[in-house]
Amino acid sequence: MAKRLLIKGGAVISVDPSIGELRVGDVLIEGDTIIDVARDIPAEDCEFLDATGMVVMPGLVDSHRHFWQTGTRADSIDHVFWDLVASQWPKIAAHYSPEDVYATVLAGAADALSAGVTTVLDWCHVVNTPEHAEENVRALRDIGIRSRFLYGASMSRKLNEFQGEADDTDSWAHARDLYTREFEGKEDGLLTYGLAIQGPDVSTMELTTTDCAAARDIGVPIAVHVGAPEGPPPMLSIQRMADANLLGPDINFAHCCNSTDEELRRLAEAGGTATACPTLDMAFGMGTPATGRLRDAGLRPAVGVDSVIASSGDMFEELRLGMLYERMRRSQAIFAKGTDVKSVAELGFTSREALESGTINSAHAMWLGDKVGSLTPGKKADVILLRATDLNLAPLSDMVGAVVCGANSGNVDTVLVNGKIVKRNGSLVGVDVARVHRLIVEARDRMYAYDAYPGMRPPLSTPTHLS
Repeated sequence: MAKRLLIKGGAVISVDPSIGELRVGDVLIEGDTIIDVARDIPAEDCEFLDATGMVVMPGLVDSHRHFWQTGTRADSIDHVFWDLVASQWPKIAAHYSPEDVYATVLAGAADALSAGVTTVLDWCHVVNTPEHAEENVRALRDIGIRSRFLYGASMSRKLNEFQGEADDTDSWAHARDLYTREFEGKEDGLLTYGLAIQGPDVSTMELTTTDCAAARDIGVPIAVHVGAPEGPPPMLSIQRMADANLLGPDINFAHCCNSTDEELRRLAEAGGTATACPTLDMAFGMGTPATGRLRDAGLRPAVGVDSVIASSGDMFEELRLGMLYERMRRSQAIFAKGTDVKSVAELGFTSREALESGTINSAHAMWLGDKVGSLTPGKKADVILLRATDLNLAPLSDMVGAVVCGANSGNVDTVLVNGKIVKRNGSLVGVDVARVHRLIVEARDRMYAYDAYPGMRPPLSTPTHLS
């Protein structure tokens, strides 16, 4: 008989409309699956997890992040997107070793898990060699986070395409092999698979068509960057893909800052999905977060961190920023008409919608909505507990409002993935944090020595083993 765990006496936010919020409630888990969510579950033969004074909610779901960039964390907060193309990509990323990928993804995944993010769409577009992809997968498995690994292009290919030099070689041979060896027939596992293609923003329609065909031949979903930077004119990449009959429910688009409302409508009609990245979209001057426009077009707005090179990695911030930007956008339109805002309905984006953007909507955007994103019987037991006694959440009057308005990763006390406790009493379980820290610092030292990269302030001395 599978092990049973009863999470008892917490303030439950289920994100399931048929269950709602329970001021005091229980969650029963058997093995890796949620069995019941109710006010009081009289279960026996269980282990008990006392959730008194805790918010119990589904693990956060990040539907767009580049774990491999963790090694240059916060280095680009004063950069714009084109600084990456001119400096970080050619001077650091193009020189990444497989060892660098392992260390950066390991640290990024551990950080996400500790912050209550139990599921991530991990976009790896630094596959400079097949070993880079292999090491990314190994790091995800070592940490034990639920993830959809997206196999992307090499950094040299990405740089060539940004410089207008399209590469029409078959870059997916190893991607096919890796899928067959590690993922085929294992869709119920923690780690799933997809392809991250360049798309028409930076590539050609011919290559985009070839890449989509490759993913569909393998039988895996597709992710594309579009609509950032936002500057005019619109790239119309979604429109061009729609005209070429390439859209479908197996495609997710990230950013969409300058995607037109008509493009988003066509994407919704095709069953596709989209993810906004509020912090990075604004911090890099890439454009305005599309959260509200996605919803208005008939899509389910999802959010992602994108990269910790210019964000905290805290998904609670993404929930807030996506909501607040949309409210600001709508209020500015009202002000422009010479009046003021009369009701919250005019602002058009609620705290509940914000919470859904980083849970069930993001799960849907990464093709896992039937497995995670809400505390629903039958779904996988990815659950987090927040300390509601922390002063930034107390006295927990409006439960959803408190989480969206005030929660941060520091409130995360306990995390379960697939029914397994991976964080308890504020500390990761089964993760050698000292080793993770040592590996990411060593990788940082190597990376900043590549190509005499000048970005670190103050400059880092060249490591002795590289001098």
